[in-house]
Amino acid sequence: MTTPHSATPERSVVDRTLSILGAFDRDNRILSLSDLSRRSGLPVATVHRIVNKLHGWGALERCADGGYSIGLRLWETAVLSPRASTMAETAQPHLVALHGQTSAAATIAIRDGKESVCLSFVSNETASTTAVYGDPGRRVPLHATAVGLVLLAHAGGTMQQEVCSAPLRAFTRATITHGTQLKQCLAKIRREGYAVLHGTLVEGRGGFAVPVRDSRGAVVAAVGVSGPVDLIQPTRVAAHVRAAAAMIQRCVRSEGLRITEVGA
Repeated sequence: MTTPHSATPERSVVDRTLSILGAFDRDNRILSLSDLSRRSGLPVATVHRIVNKLHGWGALERCADGGYSIGLRLWETAVLSPRASTMAETAQPHLVALHGQTSAAATIAIRDGKESVCLSFVSNETASTTAVYGDPGRRVPLHATAVGLVLLAHAGGTMQQEVCSAPLRAFTRATITHGTQLKQCLAKIRREGYAVLHGTLVEGRGGFAVPVRDSRGAVVAAVGVSGPVDLIQPTRVAAHVRAAAAMIQRCVRSEGLRITEVGA
């Protein structure tokens, strides 16, 4: 029988391992042992021991310069997530069509806690723009984008209160940074059925998004377009975005997908 005392070391090892894996992000894809030690807050000797285990299993790969990157074994495990892979595959052809119809970048995102996570992004824009908006797996605070606001507007009351009462990061002068204003915005989105923003994440760029619901009526994703402000006008893009969302929603319901949000 495992006692609380004997269970502590095991949990500690898991926590340390997760700290090391969490040290990687989109701006830090290759890290040395010293980098991993600094970013995880762990001693180099501890990092070296755990990294060797992760490398042996395939979760990390050794690079030519001696650094480490996320390995294929971990990627193979991650793509098994039904919340990401199934929804992305279902949405992809409809996003391609939406991009063709609007000339704007088309995207689908889901909520994970207080952030939206991009599942797919179809665009002919530059790599730098894609990195800000649509790199698959990119996380953005819910209050900063149209897809994020749609997801937040249909999240639980507890989650909405947590976001609205917490400090809201200002990405531009147009970003919503006051909780009362955000609550009013969410109520409007629920009432009108869509979100439209201009210049809240990147100046001069806007977004329009609508929800995707499962067979129970729960919002499981948001579909939207983004691009230069003059391109993202409801009168121009709304019908196309709603049609794409309806097609994705039909697929979600016909295939019986049950995609559960993380967080209240």
